Amino acid sequence: MEKYARRVTSFGQSSIDVMTAIALEQDCIMLAGGTPGFDAPEGLVRTAEKFLRKGHNQYTVNRGGKRLRRAIAEKWCSSIGREIDPETEITITCGATEALLDCALALLDIKDKAIIFEPFYENFRSISLLAGAQPVPVPLLPPSWEPDMDALEKAAVGAKALIINSPHNPTGAVFSEDALRRIAEIAVREDLFVISDETYRTMVFDGVEPKSIASLPGMAERTAVVSSFSKTMTITGWRVGFFIASPAMTSQIRKAHDFASICAPAPFQDAIAEYWFTEDFEEYFDSLMADYRKKSEVLSSALINSGFEVTPPRGAYYILADFSDLFPEIDDLDFCRIMARDVGVSAVGGRAFFSDADRARRYARFAFAQPMSIIEKAAERIRAYFDKR
Repeated sequence: MEKYARRVTSFGQSSIDVMTAIALEQDCIMLAGGTPGFDAPEGLVRTAEKFLRKGHNQYTVNRGGKRLRRAIAEKWCSSIGREIDPETEITITCGATEALLDCALALLDIKDKAIIFEPFYENFRSISLLAGAQPVPVPLLPPSWEPDMDALEKAAVGAKALIINSPHNPTGAVFSEDALRRIAEIAVREDLFVISDETYRTMVFDGVEPKSIASLPGMAERTAVVSSFSKTMTITGWRVGFFIASPAMTSQIRKAHDFASICAPAPFQDAIAEYWFTEDFEEYFDSLMADYRKKSEVLSSALINSGFEVTPPRGAYYILADFSDLFPEIDDLDFCRIMARDVGVSAVGGRAFFSDADRARRYARFAFAQPMSIIEKAAERIRAYFDKR
């Protein structure tokens, strides 16, 4: 009787969930998951309460609340490089996770090839498989973590789509303008759809927000830009995201969205749209990014001084660390067990982000989404343990 669909039997439980379970067994500092360790801004919570009490508690239209779609059009037109029609080009979803799956279901057919840069956010592989497509990994090369362009050129021949993520999870890299331009040129030449996950676009430490790949020549009609408010407003549990795409692409992706979720939570959509334009949000976000920058420096320094090979991140809140010089004989899962049991700090092994086992076994990802006091404590534990080795 147990003849389950290949779309789910082709992959296992989230590696991040596995690592989190290991960490919980050891009662250690949680740097495995990307959930922020602090609450949403109070002003946003009050705004949400207002809309909850005003009765904004029923379905919105399929494409999402008009107020939030108009806000996105205004806030994102500069990055996209053109005016955006909130009626035909913007759709609100239950987080970026749903938007990514909607895009995959609408753009990929069974046995299509979907290029994903490796290391990858593990959802990219999963959504490709759920759509029946074949994920084709193309390596990102340290220390810059930019694509191997020769490998991309080869992989693009006969492919259907490319999934891109910058600022990047799990490395914290931000692709250069030259890298984005070359990726775009290949996408246009090989007629690829592009799904661009830009959840962390504004979360850069130098303050210079990168342009979207959708703004480059020939990319507007072939690119679906995905983002959310989970990380910028510290509301991962509210599940409000969106995608921006051409009218023709949007009309197809919305079909998947309609039957996946109907709509994102209505009162939260209105609260975000109002709070986004306040001075309180600007102050909150500036403080948030200043804190992330400091936490990045604290954790990067502890890892580097302890013997890890690390490229300090330029955005998001992740560090991908190569531990192979410290533990050449063990793989990533055993390393994470040692970190949880002996160091008291959790991490996610490289197998969550690589299909190449030889590359996966030498890496672990650390997230610095916890409060500064927790990051400092984790850094102290790392230094103390490795100073003794």
